Amino acid sequence: MSNTDSRTFTTSDGVELHYLEAGVGPTLVLLPGWSLTAALFHKQLDELSDSYRCLALDYRGHGESAKPDYGYRVSRLAKDLREFLQALELSDVILLGHSAGCAVIWSYLDLFGETGIRGLIFCDQMVARLRRPEWSDEQCRHYGAEVGGDELLAQAELVGGHEGPGKSAEFLASMFTKSFSEAELLEVIQESLKFPRTYAAQLLLSVSEADYHDLLPRITLPTLCIGGEASHLGPAVMPWIAEQIHGADVVMIDADAGGSHFMFLENPRAFNLAVREFCDTLRTDDERI
Repeated sequence: MSNTDSRTFTTSDGVELHYLEAGVGPTLVLLPGWSLTAALFHKQLDELSDSYRCLALDYRGHGESAKPDYGYRVSRLAKDLREFLQALELSDVILLGHSAGCAVIWSYLDLFGETGIRGLIFCDQMVARLRRPEWSDEQCRHYGAEVGGDELLAQAELVGGHEGPGKSAEFLASMFTKSFSEAELLEVIQESLKFPRTYAAQLLLSVSEADYHDLLPRITLPTLCIGGEASHLGPAVMPWIAEQIHGADVVMIDADAGGSHFMFLENPRAFNLAVREFCDTLRTDDERI
């Protein structure tokens, strides 16, 4: 990331957040998943910054951002995103969320609306992780609802306990295909563990308890959904999400082509091409010159 700058800004509740910036042009904001970092978007920052101003944010507690003992809720991360856009005086931006980064965007839209947003890219995230007894098996499959309440609490206890680092490493490793290199997997795990595990457990509960399925039909912005055929979510979630959003497109990356939950790392060429083609459709005539 030789052409990438490292910067910070401070939130209204006094937390210094770190972000990476590369390129010029229309603004693309990249939001990582649970416990992950801006640095893991290096293949997007390198390749997409030739045409776009790419900004990748470390949430509070994550990566190189400050690690306060408060604020590890999806709604607070959405407010942090709002303050980030305001601090940099950004408008007409494209938001890209991977995994729980989608939940941050959905919470943002729910709280602050669509003003100032040009387009949305959702990458491999369930709209609800916690199963409800009134939901059918089909609804759970479409929503991505895969855990019960006791199971979720047990997962959070493991993440936040003394076995947290090891269990987190196992959890992350299970989301890659076998072809992903051990060296790169170790980098992902090391980046994840920059987020203290007690805080990671709090955020895991917040992300898992949320339910955004009723928000999707109210989205009016141009939207791209990207999924992986080999993702632990299953192949039905992202196409279903795209069906709920008027006019949304969907791209599914094949299982044998690195189509895991982390397809942006396993097959950055296919991922970046899908992102670039979508973003290019949103450029104004002036921006095409």
